[in-house]
Amino acid sequence: MTTHIVMLVWSGAITLCLFGAALSDIATRSIPDHLSLIVAALAVPVRLIDRNLLAGLIVAAVVFVALTLAWTLRALGGGDVKLWSACSLLVPPAWVAQVAFSLRVLLIGGFVAMAYLALRRFARSSRPVAPGDRLFRRLSLIESWRARRGGSIPYGVAISLAALLTLWPRAHG
Repeated sequence: MTTHIVMLVWSGAITLCLFGAALSDIATRSIPDHLSLIVAALAVPVRLIDRNLLAGLIVAAVVFVALTLAWTLRALGGGDVKLWSACSLLVPPAWVAQVAFSLRVLLIGGFVAMAYLALRRFARSSRPVAPGDRLFRRLSLIESWRARRGGSIPYGVAISLAALLTLWPRAHG
């Protein structure tokens, strides 16, 4: 029973951090460093338990270096690099698990990009705004404005969702 409670608290903390990172990325196009640090810190006990801390740290460092290259090419933001690297420490350091996690990020990122483009088109429509639709409409107008000016896509959403989809089955399976 105690182990179950610890896992629920741990899963809840991870979920809150990832949810906060995604919301922050949507709202401000930045991910606070402290959220990535907390995710990485919460990953350490898991890697200690499975006796893969050194391997996990090496994988996270390799991911960080590779994604830093993407950052220098302006393909990812700095917050995305840090969050993805921290999340890679949560995932077992086996190459299959890491590749599966990365593919989830890329696939979900594609859906986020398509939604971003759809919001741009939606915001240009002259459809009247229903009272319950105001938040979505406001978000779509803001995103449309960002898209027209070449704004970035909130990739932290894809990273966070991929991490949750990767971790929840392991934590609760």
